[in-house]
Amino acid sequence: MSGPIPLAPSLRHRFYEPLILLDALKSIYRKNGGTTPPDLESGAGKSPKETYFCFVNKLSQICDSQGKQALAKTVSAIAVLDSGTIEYRLASNLRERWALEGTTQYLTSILNILKGVEEKQLRDAAFMAPIFSDILRRVLAFNRPRVADYLESLHRDRPHGTSHLAFGIKFASTDGTDAGSGVAEALGRLQPLLEAARNASDDAEFASRTEALLRSINADYEPRLDEYLKTRARGVDEHDSPWSEIRHALGRLLSYFIAIRVLISARKIWPQLFGDFIVTSIPSSIPQTFTDPPVRRSADGILRRMGGGKAVLATHQKHARSLQDHNLDERLRTSASPSHFHPIVHAEVNLLDSVLASRAGAEADGDGPLRFFNEPEFGGYIGSSKPTCMLCSQWFAAHPTGIACRATHGNLYYNWRAPDVFRENLLEEEEAVGDDEDGGNPAERLRKDILERMVKEVRAQAARALTERWLPRGAHDSRDTPTNPLRSESELVRSMAAVSLDGASVAAARRGAASVDLASARGVSDKVARREKREVVDDGEDEDEGGAKL
Repeated sequence: MSGPIPLAPSLRHRFYEPLILLDALKSIYRKNGGTTPPDLESGAGKSPKETYFCFVNKLSQICDSQGKQALAKTVSAIAVLDSGTIEYRLASNLRERWALEGTTQYLTSILNILKGVEEKQLRDAAFMAPIFSDILRRVLAFNRPRVADYLESLHRDRPHGTSHLAFGIKFASTDGTDAGSGVAEALGRLQPLLEAARNASDDAEFASRTEALLRSINADYEPRLDEYLKTRARGVDEHDSPWSEIRHALGRLLSYFIAIRVLISARKIWPQLFGDFIVTSIPSSIPQTFTDPPVRRSADGILRRMGGGKAVLATHQKHARSLQDHNLDERLRTSASPSHFHPIVHAEVNLLDSVLASRAGAEADGDGPLRFFNEPEFGGYIGSSKPTCMLCSQWFAAHPTGIACRATHGNLYYNWRAPDVFRENLLEEEEAVGDDEDGGNPAERLRKDILERMVKEVRAQAARALTERWLPRGAHDSRDTPTNPLRSESELVRSMAAVSLDGASVAAARRGAASVDLASARGVSDKVARREKREVVDDGEDEDEGGAKL
């Protein structure tokens, strides 16, 4: 196969310049204005389709083991495919091959535990309690680097030497309200559990102690507590608010507890997902490097290329000049420097490209169609460990396949690129586009058309951000909701009767339950987590941060 077809220089400039401008504006607005946290998802019941999407997202979440990191390396995406055998296909932003292999082994061990549970045992609370605990501890051990970050967020010192959690306890206990007293008691119960988890030695001890903390959070996290935290954070600079940090950390920690409930519920509803299955992974993309990144280094130069007429250009240039006191051009030069500019294909888009290539290959070989699980009812869906970024969302929306991705949080990451295109890439969906007049192949034309559409959207957002000093998100928008996305399990399972399996499928799903080597699985998880932890590079980029009104 020949090498990848590069983007035309003009398209590369037009695509990346407004991205880098928008990112620079984000960094200015975030540092000079307050943010308003989004309303959290309620606990209302979900449809079968929404519940399935939640399941795939949670699978992705428990594979995203690192916290703050360069290029969000372990952010993961999963597609559940069905070619007669269920395939869980995993992608991560920037994982080495050995780490991907370890992650697939870890995920296989989780699914095998659920596979080995019989139907009648699923509804035996006493039997399932240790199963729940076993899965949760495996997840916490594998995700220790990220979970530890949330623990440190609660413990982090305030200016006067008190931790965020201690501050919250003291404030709530003295605010003179019944709600405050209840919150102080709930947070107070967490403090010794937090310290025990933080001081754990090995992964097994960490998982056990963190499980106790999560169970306490689960017992106390109710609407009154969340509303109290949300109210206290409102109107305060979210990046400096202890209330925002407390709410974010508690919600993220609780999301692991919820994830296990979601997995067990999915096992009850769709047993065929846990019967004859395999877990595979695809290689992460290679970051592009440039000795001279293809972008202009000044706001004036970028704005001139964006066009819009003399009057519009003059207005934009005026607003840009007003931001030079905040080092706008210096931020642009830094972002466009070779040490910072190294775009990658995000996991969701990389996985979409892989699935389409496999589908085309299966059809060319005369094999049966490669479909997503329950595609007639659920459509094609690629889940991810975090809400998709703005650019991934735009790529999926513009792609003609109609395959869906997780809803976006609107975050912008300029180190993003489209999948590589090769001369041999001729997917069925792309053939319908037709050849370029200049001889370009359909895959290249499709990429160009999607990026041209994205250029228009990003330019419009950059213009709006510049003139209105506005960006559509808050500090912790990439978090999962800390509220339970499911109703009670019994109610959920009853509501899923419409998607129950036929007898043949149930029989196939139950065949050949394999025993699980638990110690071996834990060893793989621990090894991968420890090795990835050593490779994390903190370049100051916080994947949870974003912009706001100035």
